Amino acid sequence: MKRAGLLIAALTLTLAAQSAAAETLSLVCKVHWTKAGGAHREGRRRLDLDLARKTVRVSDDLGKGWQFRREYGYLAADANLIRLESGDGKEASVDRRTGLYSFHNSHDGVTIRGPSEKAAAETPRF
Repeated sequence: MKRAGLLIAALTLTLAAQSAAAETLSLVCKVHWTKAGGAHREGRRRLDLDLARKTVRVSDDLGKGWQFRREYGYLAADANLIRLESGDGKEASVDRRTGLYSFHNSHDGVTIRGPSEKAAAETPRF
């Protein structure tokens, strides 16, 4: 009886982990930053979208490893487009058909664009 209980608990944990992973979409984008005035640089932007909670974690790698930027609620997702931000001069989205990530902040003139690919979900360090 105790063995059956342990088996059920193990199966429950496995199914919970699988459903949690299924509700996360992780993307790594090779991006090009440009700023008004001509400054530019290359890097990577990681987007970890929790589809159940409707949140996105944003991290950047500018050659020194991944650095967490922020987490916030995204606006909407359908079969064609994930709208991450809109308002306060910021617009951000991912085209689900082409994989193109696009961000623009009209206040400081920053534009970030580039192709994205699915990535393994981010795993905790400890």
